[in-house]
Amino acid sequence: MSLTGTPFFVATIAVMVVAMVLLAFVWNRIPGPRPVRYAGRLGATMFSQIAAVVVVLVYVNNSMGPFYDSWQDLFGDDGDQAATATNVSGGQSGQGGSTSADAALKLRFTDYLPGVQTTNAHGPASGITGSLYVWLPPQYNDPAYAHTDFPVVELLPGTPGTPQAWFGSMKVQDAVAPLMAEGKVKPMILVAAKLNVLPGGVDPGCADIPGGPRTATWLDHDVPQLIAANFRTERGPQHWALMGYSAGAYCSVNLTVQHPGTFHSAVSLSGYNAPEAPLVLKDPALTRANNPYSVLLHAKQQPDIALLMAGSTQDPGTVPAAKAILSVLHTTGPNQLLTVTHGGHTTDVWRAMLPDALVWLSARVS
Repeated sequence: MSLTGTPFFVATIAVMVVAMVLLAFVWNRIPGPRPVRYAGRLGATMFSQIAAVVVVLVYVNNSMGPFYDSWQDLFGDDGDQAATATNVSGGQSGQGGSTSADAALKLRFTDYLPGVQTTNAHGPASGITGSLYVWLPPQYNDPAYAHTDFPVVELLPGTPGTPQAWFGSMKVQDAVAPLMAEGKVKPMILVAAKLNVLPGGVDPGCADIPGGPRTATWLDHDVPQLIAANFRTERGPQHWALMGYSAGAYCSVNLTVQHPGTFHSAVSLSGYNAPEAPLVLKDPALTRANNPYSVLLHAKQQPDIALLMAGSTQDPGTVPAAKAILSVLHTTGPNQLLTVTHGGHTTDVWRAMLPDALVWLSARVS
């Protein structure tokens, strides 16, 4: 039974109801001496409380995330990382044409939501197996655009978090569609990629960990290569961007600073500037390399990138972090600060930021 499925949620509610009925039924019916009766009542009470807490946790996971997509993610079974994706032929040509190398990267997508398709892909360079969720603009399948290549925005969730949250709780497809219809946003492909490649909620820090997961390679090399091999995408970093919230916001900026040959633009929604993942922090050299603020501050020649940094005045640290990284850029260019005055570190705030962020991104990647 799926962790995020409706049947499991209904099952948890049923267990909670049974626990509460059981508590009321056995309260005065437990036989034996007083200590035994007290222990029985305590056990029944604890069981009903735990059942209620599980219902709340499952609801929060489903409605605000999902933060954990599967039992493997929750309990730390890393069997998914040992799996190898099955490459299949067919699909659409990437970056204007298919090559023999592209053929080995072909993927089979299935429908996730209306307009959103998903697959499980294996990154040949990183060795990571992770889920991808793709939204195509309406123009993609329009015969008038049959020979048109489209820019791409790669979307990153927080930690813990799953890529489908971008199309679930974040509803990015509902934000971009009307903007595109109004001509405020040009047609572009949205790709939500798995960021939390380690099970059990362990933060990989979107870095290549020596002897560990190569998350940076997965996000900046494998995902773009897989998308380009399966869809008609524009070539060159000027047409590729990253956008993330929370930990995904930090990763978007960090990856863009480190890999300007892949991404030119990044949007940070309530991010931070220094690595926080213990796997990164235990290595001083890795920590320095994955601090985009420090890298930009000490760079003699900064990369050619554009940043939109967003934060909420009620989300401590996010606005100062945004201002700090913008302050060290040598050229202002299209770099921009976006602030909201209400709301904390929540999806409601990030959804409110989406229209401005999407309009800004469209001008950068088109």
